[in-house]
Amino acid sequence: MSEARKTEVSCLCNLLACAFNGKTPVIDEKVDFKALLHLAKMHQVYNIIFPLISSLDCVPEEEKARFKDYSMSELKRMLVMNNEREQIFGELTERGIRFMPLKGLIIKAYYPKESMRQMSDNDILFDEENRNAVAEIMKAHGYKCTATGENSDDYHKEPFSTFEFHRTLFFEEHDFCPKFDNLWENAKQDCENPCLYHMGLNDVYIYNVCHMYKHYSTAGCGIRFLADNYLLLKKDGDKLDYGYINSRLDEFGILDFEKKTRELAFKLFDEKELDEKDEKLLEVFINFGIFGTGKVRITRALEEMSEGSDLKSAKRKYILRRLFPPKKKMLADYRALEKRPYLLPAYYFYRFFKGAAHSKETLDEVKSVNSVKNKD
Repeated sequence: MSEARKTEVSCLCNLLACAFNGKTPVIDEKVDFKALLHLAKMHQVYNIIFPLISSLDCVPEEEKARFKDYSMSELKRMLVMNNEREQIFGELTERGIRFMPLKGLIIKAYYPKESMRQMSDNDILFDEENRNAVAEIMKAHGYKCTATGENSDDYHKEPFSTFEFHRTLFFEEHDFCPKFDNLWENAKQDCENPCLYHMGLNDVYIYNVCHMYKHYSTAGCGIRFLADNYLLLKKDGDKLDYGYINSRLDEFGILDFEKKTRELAFKLFDEKELDEKDEKLLEVFINFGIFGTGKVRITRALEEMSEGSDLKSAKRKYILRRLFPPKKKMLADYRALEKRPYLLPAYYFYRFFKGAAHSKETLDEVKSVNSVKNKD
């Protein structure tokens, strides 16, 4: 990491720590505030640091204005999403469909102000038997189904309202598919809404760690994941059953990952000195933005595929899998195949021509694949 980059990273971490703990930031005079804003955007944390930035005399007015523009746009988006979510939750309740908020819908309550926690979408777990009913609700509210993946159905309405309705929390991906048994049984039914369930606190933390690891191990992930877990542990850490949590994380093979990321989060936001290992781990979190990059995802996928074969063969395998995904994924992506499986060949052709229609994205992915080199 360059010295200039280190300055912006250090400043961002200091601002986040101060925002979380009610302290006054110390700003290095060498900070490039344009680069700082870019970094905050990459990690979707500019709402957290904007109030501090706006109060500092050392920040140029034009940079304050840029921060304010982004924060105001985010506030507008948040108000629209809150209104949409209230309507959708009301519809789910009227139809008697059980649902459970996930991810940011839970974590935002741990931030000093809920508006600090930016969200790109609304993640909700629901009973799969009500999949068609949910589709009807979303269509009636003007949403278009943008994806029917292996574990969720995604809906979007312009300009920026997105819902991900999860049938399960994870699906088989890169050998990491943790099973959450008794999730509904461990949840607490809302005292006012019998259809609304709140995930059990232990499961919230376990899921957060698993969700972070999924992104970290596939395409990389950003510093906001560390902030989420830090704030949860600061507030409710003494209420957690660590025996249960550690046994589940050990079962999933990520107990050591949880320990390292937890220690890094507390060092960062309690402003303790980082050792060399901490610095290296922080650099991994910083480099790829909030949800990582496609290049990292491709590189790691090729690394997995090349085990027992050469990289050239792995690249061919990757391209073929992207052109002709397994039947299970095709069934998940194209619901029409559930009733008409004989149309599978036709949907492979459809997928091929769809990729051709988005030639720039397709070519960019091919270039990324070709750019991957052997580690040696």
